[in-house]
Amino acid sequence: MEYDIYVVARGDTLSRIAQAHGTDADQLASLNGIREPNFIYPGQKLKIPKSTSHQTDGDDFYSELWVRFVDAVGKPIVALVTRVVTASGEYHFTTDDMGFIPPVQTQEKGDNPHIFVSKMGGGEKKVATLKSHPGVHQHTLRSPKVKIRVPLRKHDGLPDHDPGKPIKLEPGEVQHNRNLDGHPVINVGVECPNKENLRLGQNAKYRDYIIAAGKKSGFEPQAIASVVNIEAAKKRVTITKTKTINGKTKKTTKTVSTGEWDSDSSNPRSTARGMTQFLAGTWLGEATRPGTFLNQKSVENCWLKKDKAGRYTILPEHKNDILDLRTNAEAAIMAAVDYGMYNFRSLESNGYQFGKLNDGERAKILYLTHHLGSGDANRYLAGTIVEEDTYSEAKPHHPSRLISRGAKTLLIAQIGTGAAAKRAKENGDNYVKAHRFWLSNLIDSGINFKNFACDPTKLDDVRPLLEIVTVAGGKNPTF
Repeated sequence: MEYDIYVVARGDTLSRIAQAHGTDADQLASLNGIREPNFIYPGQKLKIPKSTSHQTDGDDFYSELWVRFVDAVGKPIVALVTRVVTASGEYHFTTDDMGFIPPVQTQEKGDNPHIFVSKMGGGEKKVATLKSHPGVHQHTLRSPKVKIRVPLRKHDGLPDHDPGKPIKLEPGEVQHNRNLDGHPVINVGVECPNKENLRLGQNAKYRDYIIAAGKKSGFEPQAIASVVNIEAAKKRVTITKTKTINGKTKKTTKTVSTGEWDSDSSNPRSTARGMTQFLAGTWLGEATRPGTFLNQKSVENCWLKKDKAGRYTILPEHKNDILDLRTNAEAAIMAAVDYGMYNFRSLESNGYQFGKLNDGERAKILYLTHHLGSGDANRYLAGTIVEEDTYSEAKPHHPSRLISRGAKTLLIAQIGTGAAAKRAKENGDNYVKAHRFWLSNLIDSGINFKNFACDPTKLDDVRPLLEIVTVAGGKNPTF
């Protein structure tokens, strides 16, 4: 794919840049290695796909929705007849081999498309009403069923195995059997329901790792999955669709998310790599900390040496072997839990009472520590982050040193100088308020505990982060 280069200007946002060039923020973030879509800065050079940026002449819309249909095990539903109703008209589509229909456009706010699908026995049913937001967005609609092809079999013969002891099937796996009367029976493996009430969809292959991490930490697996999900980059595929604009038909190309966690992702602006995006230094530190999953693996592989005091150091020739484990899904998930719980216990030692929170709420605290580190997370909970960086007093022959980062520095590091200034202005020129509300919104919207449950009603409701702070014994500043 060929690219144009765009230089970020003051006040730019990723979504505005994407909309101006006929793409979306998710695609630009993936293409340019941006883990946090709000994290851009003036002067930054972004790659813009020519295949989309050169196809937007006359393309005037309020919202463009790319809709994908998948079955109960996360596989695309192919050749599904659909009907889409918007304020501008009614459209009939058939899904392609990736489960997509052509992009649906709306022209104004409040025009929320209604999605209907055909039923196997005839007729149709409404499956969704999608809310339109400005720009280009992707939606995935999941069916509770799995469609399979069944060969004809005669109604005679003995069971292939004891019908009372069914063979465990992986999601989507098909098993042919007979009952005691000799009649054909088809069993299909589905993810839900299950005793853990855990739904991972296209990430079901990581199920054992998520459950093991939950048992090690004492967290429900849905909490672990929600933390991994906010950290993990998602695999993407490029598809081309035909759409009609102003009476003209043309093709548009878009890179869309499959929702599957990418264990081999990396951040070109830092040393972060892997499913849980560990920096090199932090990862190596986990390898030398006794009791961690990574430490145990490194010991087993003879990548460490231990001194008389019981301290571990990394053998230089095996440093890269340890770093390469970041792309191992099991290691990445277990390390995230080990590191998170280490920071979690550090905060509890400061008097915070996380026992008053449910697992979905503790997952938010777990990610807070991963995002800020235990030191800044402690100051966030205590409400003691000030606007400017704090330095020690300079002494003769000794310059002052940084003691703690201020809200202004923290916010700029995440979203850039221009965007940070804008948010501060929107909050009464108060960087402390702007940073606090930006981060709480990031965590409240990104940690989706119930999304990973077969039956969400069986999980406790999760309160907003700023309410959780006070329940656990922290303080929110008065603005």
